[in-house]
Amino acid sequence: MGSILKWCIFFSPPYTSENALNKAKQLTAKLTPYVGRINFIQVPFTHIQEEIKAKVPEGYLMTIQRRLMLRLTEAISKQRGDLAIFNGESVGQVASQTLASMAAINDVTTMPIVRPVATMDKTEIIAQAEDIDTYELSIMPFEDCCTIFAPPSPKTQPKLDKSRYYETFIDVDGLMQEALDGIKVTEIKVGDEYMNQQQDIIAELL
Repeated sequence: MGSILKWCIFFSPPYTSENALNKAKQLTAKLTPYVGRINFIQVPFTHIQEEIKAKVPEGYLMTIQRRLMLRLTEAISKQRGDLAIFNGESVGQVASQTLASMAAINDVTTMPIVRPVATMDKTEIIAQAEDIDTYELSIMPFEDCCTIFAPPSPKTQPKLDKSRYYETFIDVDGLMQEALDGIKVTEIKVGDEYMNQQQDIIAELL
């Protein structure tokens, strides 16, 4: 298992659609020629997001969501014997990717986090996506769980002490265990297709 790349996707039905999930799977398939087969780990995130939205101050919704995502990713990685986490954060691109936000979110783990595009700007990232043929797929407007539950004015400079405090408003351990018990793993291989049956929907969006 340790030699297979894993990709954690946080999925929040009914707020996110099957189209959004298939888009993520298709993006995963686009990467398989470079890394071989990938274990697509689908993490149920609806209840966690509902609890955070109900109990955490609006400005900290994104920070606490991201802290839970990272906690879950670390737990899943440790279960599978992995040694590091890779993510797509780019400094300053969105509210949750300021240095202050990264520090507040990163606080929940000591596992190494590798950020390959951290110092790239948007133009450089788009060029890379075009080079590996993921750009057109990535901009298809199927909303993900972060978009659905994004507050109108997220904190761009969240305080670490407040982040820790507001996280106590929810049952972190119980919610995490519920999510871990509900994960679904799909092995994605070179050549797999997940959106062929939805060409009419895709054509309408383009």
